[in-house]
Amino acid sequence: MLEDLAAHGAWTLVALGLGGVAIGLVGGLLGIGGGVIAVPLLLELFAPTVSSDAGRAALAIGTGQAAILLSAMAAAIAHGKAGTIEGSIVRAWMPGILGGGLIGLALVPLIPASVAVATFASVMILLGVQMMAGARGVLAASIPKPPLGWLPPALIGALSAGLGIGAGTLSGPVLGLFNTPLNRAVGAGAVFNLAVALPATLGFMVLGYGQPGLPPDAVGHVSLRAAALLGLPAIIVAPLAARLSARLPVALLRRLFAVCLFLIAARILWREGILG
Repeated sequence: MLEDLAAHGAWTLVALGLGGVAIGLVGGLLGIGGGVIAVPLLLELFAPTVSSDAGRAALAIGTGQAAILLSAMAAAIAHGKAGTIEGSIVRAWMPGILGGGLIGLALVPLIPASVAVATFASVMILLGVQMMAGARGVLAASIPKPPLGWLPPALIGALSAGLGIGAGTLSGPVLGLFNTPLNRAVGAGAVFNLAVALPATLGFMVLGYGQPGLPPDAVGHVSLRAAALLGLPAIIVAPLAARLSARLPVALLRRLFAVCLFLIAARILWREGILG
């Protein structure tokens, strides 16, 4: 596929490299899994070579999950060394995240591509609004206890696996609804990214295996070369950004997070013709 990408211009390879740097930055700095960057970028890059909307969306999401996996490993290790992983949050939400992720993978073949893309953009906007609201967006003073407490992480896992959104992208704002400061949620988000991305990557490989119209380097719905071109820069950048996140003010982190989400949602809506 490297040859296919190069045939469409050197900017394509540059875009993947810069996208990988951006994934590493947001993954390490904000706990965002990188799918919010990878999926829209890959939808653009796969458009000339994958004619089916459904196939292109699945390939973008699966490849994005593989890139998240590479970035999340580096970010989680860096946060662990920096002591910024909140163990109580990870223990409370990990079962729900994993269970929801399996449900999301099972629903992938049933979700039309247009619905998946529209839902992706809508979730980004809602989460951005919540991040900008800050303390005004708090629903409860603390994380709810089971069985009600299993619902938020299960929804996060399902959306993450099914739409290619990094679990940390969702867990940070959702934890904010329960009065958890973002700097406490970022490290846990990196761990959640890893927990969802591994089975999701394998799932997209299996679900897409043998499907027609995919690039020659693809294993199922995962383009190995595109994932590597995104993931390798992210691996280098994510640890540096993770160390920086521990020193930045929470208010600044929230604003950066929200701006990232709004820009990505706007780009998706523009590409789909909704904004013009």
